[in-house]
Amino acid sequence: MNEKQRKHKKRRIPTYDRRRRRWQVDFEDRDSEVGGLLYVAGEFARGGLYFPYHDSETKGREYPGHAHSFEGVLHALLDDPAGFSIESFEDAYSAQEREMLRAVQKRLLEVIRDEEGR
Repeated sequence: MNEKQRKHKKRRIPTYDRRRRRWQVDFEDRDSEVGGLLYVAGEFARGGLYFPYHDSETKGREYPGHAHSFEGVLHALLDDPAGFSIESFEDAYSAQEREMLRAVQKRLLEVIRDEEGR
């Protein structure tokens, strides 16, 4: 295989491109996917992580908010601590994740109340 053939060879297994600092996987039946490891691995498996939650915007709507990483869920909690909830979605989270979300939310609300009282 010459250099040109190697460059254009499909990467059907997720591969890290050090030069571009990203993961990539190629598919025979659709476009390649590029991005972070969790995203690319999920696309490769054709079923990645899905963490549903409600916030002030989605509460009462047909479709909840969601993230594809636990870090994404934490971002949603930090953006809307008073409106955030995983009620009815607890099965999507481990016991450790549920406990961390409760503790972070409790602490956020305490700090917010404290700052508003000043």
